[in-house]
Amino acid sequence: MLVVLTALATACSAPIAGTPHAATAPTAPAGGGLPLTAEQQRLAELFAQVRSWDMCAMHDIDAASRATGYTPDELLPYREPGICRLVMKDPGGVSEWELQLDVFQVIPAEGAGQPLDVGGVQMPQVRDNDESSCAYSYPIGSPGQGDERWGIELSVLNISPDKPPCDVAREYVTAIAPRMADPPLRSAGATMPALDITSSDPCVVAAAMVPVMSGGQALGPDALDVGDIGPYTCGVNATVDDGGGKRKVRASVEFALSATEDVGSATVGGFPGASNPLGINCQVLFAPQDVQLVGNPGQSPSVPVVEVDAECDQIDALATAAAGAIAPAAGRPGANALALGDLDPPPTAESVGAPFDPCTVVGGWQAYPADVQPTPPRPAVPMTVRPQDPFKVGCTFNAGGIFSSLVWGTPTEDGFSADPAARGAGAVAVQYGGRPGVEQTSTNTGNGQPTCYSAVQISQGIAAMVTTLPDDPCRVNRAVLEQVAQKVP
Repeated sequence: MLVVLTALATACSAPIAGTPHAATAPTAPAGGGLPLTAEQQRLAELFAQVRSWDMCAMHDIDAASRATGYTPDELLPYREPGICRLVMKDPGGVSEWELQLDVFQVIPAEGAGQPLDVGGVQMPQVRDNDESSCAYSYPIGSPGQGDERWGIELSVLNISPDKPPCDVAREYVTAIAPRMADPPLRSAGATMPALDITSSDPCVVAAAMVPVMSGGQALGPDALDVGDIGPYTCGVNATVDDGGGKRKVRASVEFALSATEDVGSATVGGFPGASNPLGINCQVLFAPQDVQLVGNPGQSPSVPVVEVDAECDQIDALATAAAGAIAPAAGRPGANALALGDLDPPPTAESVGAPFDPCTVVGGWQAYPADVQPTPPRPAVPMTVRPQDPFKVGCTFNAGGIFSSLVWGTPTEDGFSADPAARGAGAVAVQYGGRPGVEQTSTNTGNGQPTCYSAVQISQGIAAMVTTLPDDPCRVNRAVLEQVAQKVP
């Protein structure tokens, strides 16, 4: 079934043209043969189309730059495989615009006024918009009378916006409307890694759990129904015989994203997984695809997972049945696929010609005093270097009450130096590994804690540290720079 976009058929001469591509024929009927209502069946067929769309390829980074005035920072699925968030950042500061694409019910915003007309397609303003956010929805599907309306939703967010969010939303959604009219398919391989989980239908997976829910009983026509249904979720309710009485059993499947460290404590149907309590019920999740989605430095990678929620006495058997119903991969990324993740990675020591890598030169945290090292261990995080920063490459070491950075660069006239005279009042001459350096204490204006700037002269440039710590931050800098001075020519 082709998805017909609202008003598109009468807009042949408009800048938006065409209809979304048909999805690859599924291996099972949409909805998995479950007893769906007429509306649910229409939604199941629509959602099969939605899962075939590459939401991240629907974004346009150049258009986002024009709409926000910011530079690209990160492009990554968010919370579930069908949500894709593009983050744009202020090149000279910390402000960010988040531009998010999702498929969601069309819920017009209260008092929103006239919809946005894009090539004859009426896009209502949706959700609760405020001074920091705004959203518009591009209607999709051919809903029956009384059916819920669904749309491709663009939402924008900036906690401290420098322009009205709805201005940004209108400009950006107008630019990407042709991609909404003719959504890019995952099978085209425009982005990488491929999200194979989207080849599966959550209701097909839920249908595989029904024999476990019923205990092998044959269920009558009124003993099974579908509750929640969405592009990436499906819930099933069964009424089963229970010692002469009747008992209601419920289970649900959802495709989501989970932090990699939350997966792997168990094995589910041959896949790495985990088990979690969920109130009076239980949840088992598993990762059917060996892929990680890696974003900005310091953020935990995520992995696509299948979450099964049900009563605890059946949860393991249900999850195993679900794992056996996952569809095979549909395709591979193309040769010119855009890599999802960090769009503006921090510089590396090699790229700037630094004589050492601040993240690894002294073994990460190993040179730090034992009492400030994190437990459990955590990696050092490469630093983003802004145009106004005096250093060329750096790494942060933050844990608990310590905030520390080790950087490399060449001396500047505004005080990035290992010379006490260049640092000004309070700077004292010290030596690290027999090399000349500087140490200067101050107070962190953000938290009022002691802060120490330290730097040592090396053969090429300087190694410098800034550490904030309630208990003598300079001792931390001394411990680290002593080793840097000994290891780096």
